[in-house]
Amino acid sequence: MSIRCQHMLSRRGLLKTSGVVVGSAAMVSALAACSSSGPNSSGAGGSGGFAASAWAIQSSQSDSYVAAVDRWNQAHPDEVIDLQVMPDNGYKDKVRVALGAGQAPTLVYGWGGGGLRDYVEQGLVDSITRLAGTEHAGIAERYLEATLGAATIDGELYGVPIGNMQPVVVLYNKEVFSTMGAEAPQTWDELLAVVAKAKSANITPIALAGQSKWPHLPYLAYLVDRIGGPEVFARIEADEADGWSDPAVLEAAQKIQELVQVGAFADDASATSYESGAADALLYTGKAAMLVMLSNAYSNIAQASPQFVESGNLGYFPFPAVEGGKGDPKDVTGNPSAYWYISSASTDAAKDVAIRFLDEQVMNDQYVDEIIGRASVPGAVSAGDKLAAADDPFASYVFELVNEAPAFQLSLDQALTPVQGEALNTALDQLFLLEITPQEFVDTMTATVGK
Repeated sequence: MSIRCQHMLSRRGLLKTSGVVVGSAAMVSALAACSSSGPNSSGAGGSGGFAASAWAIQSSQSDSYVAAVDRWNQAHPDEVIDLQVMPDNGYKDKVRVALGAGQAPTLVYGWGGGGLRDYVEQGLVDSITRLAGTEHAGIAERYLEATLGAATIDGELYGVPIGNMQPVVVLYNKEVFSTMGAEAPQTWDELLAVVAKAKSANITPIALAGQSKWPHLPYLAYLVDRIGGPEVFARIEADEADGWSDPAVLEAAQKIQELVQVGAFADDASATSYESGAADALLYTGKAAMLVMLSNAYSNIAQASPQFVESGNLGYFPFPAVEGGKGDPKDVTGNPSAYWYISSASTDAAKDVAIRFLDEQVMNDQYVDEIIGRASVPGAVSAGDKLAAADDPFASYVFELVNEAPAFQLSLDQALTPVQGEALNTALDQLFLLEITPQEFVDTMTATVGK
């Protein structure tokens, strides 16, 4: 059995696990392709019996990628796409090496932001705007504009969204708020007032999973945006020398430490892992009043404590505005989607297959229905009416939040280069622990420019 056949059987194992039904024609096509391929067939795409190749990460959205490729393969038995779904661990390094060696698949899974910009500047991925031309221009038109920003560089689209949206929202316990006599805050000062009320009631104001580090990121992203507008992080992402030294970054760092110093978080927040479910539990057990988190926390809480959600006690609101700030309080941060890029080293024939596949199978009605069926929210324009018909108030809220957002800031650890993202996680952790001053935070991040 070839390495390729092992991969294909592994993927069918995934299909069996996920309950996706694979048509017999797709099976026949896949096996025919498998029998004629060798271990190097996933190179630049179009070799080894496959018309194109694709890599994706195994996740809660994997079923979408697998089902779309199988629908394509069933409809185009002479232009089979070879999809490999793999674990997240080590994937970024694998892609970086493969792209640099000209051995990446035709369709490359990624997250947009700084990583994508690096690939574009090195000429490793192609402009989808140019490849699609006028014939397939509809690829971009089916998405909410805010979801395309993380994959748009110098006005051209380099990635097609393939997953669900996860903007960061503030979740709150309505029963706790009612007991405290508080209302959902719309401004920073109102947020501080709610924190004070929670402290007086011996309730943790905001649940924070500091051990996981990434839950720190939305505070900086939202505060910089609310104070200075999205242009500040645009300059940081562009690696401009004075990006991190913008006054908005220093003020955001000061407000983060202000939040820590007024006791917004539990004393043991730095020992709390989000993956353990402890932060969610603080909210639904009434031990914490609020939680700043990606929107998928809503479904996590609904699964862990359905009675809490069914009682109507789980509320939500956008991150508050900062008085006098330049940013639009409708801006959001979080994860707009995962994306597929097209490797520039692929053959023209493989690129043609990839473009037609993205146009025909990705985020069409069936694809959108499948994502909604998993209680997730796709960034497709067509999802608005579908979600309204599904009578899911939170999903509709998430859709409208993004649909109305003038800017969607990609999660900072993805938006920056790997070196800068790692430095940011460490420096933010120190900032929350009051181990460094706001100015030292700015200086630390300024030192990462060009890295």
